[in-house]
Amino acid sequence: MMLETEALSLAPSLTPALSLQIAVGHTMVLDAALLQRSSCLNVAQGLLRVAISGLELEPLDAPAITLGFLQAGDQLNLDLLRRSRLHLEAIFPVELKDDEERLPSEGSNSLNDWTVALLMIRHLGEAEQRIAALMQLLVERLGRRCGEWYELPMLLTHAQLAELSGHTRVTVTRQLSKWRKAGLISPQTCAGGGLRLAPKLMQT
Repeated sequence: MMLETEALSLAPSLTPALSLQIAVGHTMVLDAALLQRSSCLNVAQGLLRVAISGLELEPLDAPAITLGFLQAGDQLNLDLLRRSRLHLEAIFPVELKDDEERLPSEGSNSLNDWTVALLMIRHLGEAEQRIAALMQLLVERLGRRCGEWYELPMLLTHAQLAELSGHTRVTVTRQLSKWRKAGLISPQTCAGGGLRLAPKLMQT
């Protein structure tokens, strides 16, 4: 879904505050036209995956590289739009608002935080170590402790986990199967799905 650029040509003083909404499972593609209206957006609600692609291909044809995940209270700096496109995929219903005066909330994460963390994970040695570190990062920033388990409130495909960890999908599938057989991970039964992880996995 392309963001309509015609509505972004009005002078900032004559336009209402910018607000973008993305339904679950939908992706909104932003380009440099948005910089006429805003340089930073706040995540008012929801959870989204933020990915980036180059300008040389059409948006629907361009492979998008995941930069990280943002949730309510986080900020999305739009400076990246000067040389690329941003792909915003709603994992939970998302609302983004233009509120440059507002400071990031305490404990919030930026795309820079995600980029550094993912780069460090990709430089770990073994596949199991990398994938475990990725799961720990996702749970730490997006999950919660629930009784004896940790819960990640979303399901990522094996291909997405492979992209984030720098391994192949086959390697990720093999590792997750190993953990599943060992009783270290299991799917959530609650609405919306997700993943449960044993404390032992979070301490490796």
